[in-house]
Amino acid sequence: MASVTSTGAVVAGNGLGSTTHIISINTGTASVEAACAEAQNEGFTVAAVEGTGNGDHIALQGTGTPSITGGTLVVTFTAAN
Repeated sequence: MASVTSTGAVVAGNGLGSTTHIISINTGTASVEAACAEAQNEGFTVAAVEGTGNGDHIALQGTGTPSITGGTLVVTFTAAN
């Protein structure tokens, strides 16, 4: 999760791990279940699933940039050092 220092300054963070990718799934092309399986086969960890409908999101953790069938990379969070 993002954190706030004692001075009230906002700093980047995600609370999930060093790198987290958010992917939007187009269920006209692939199911959320298939996208999760593909991500795991590519070596990513599925950290969260919003739902199974069109445009729902999955959160993936791992290095590299995921390329998931039917998926669009929305944002990548990287933990601040």
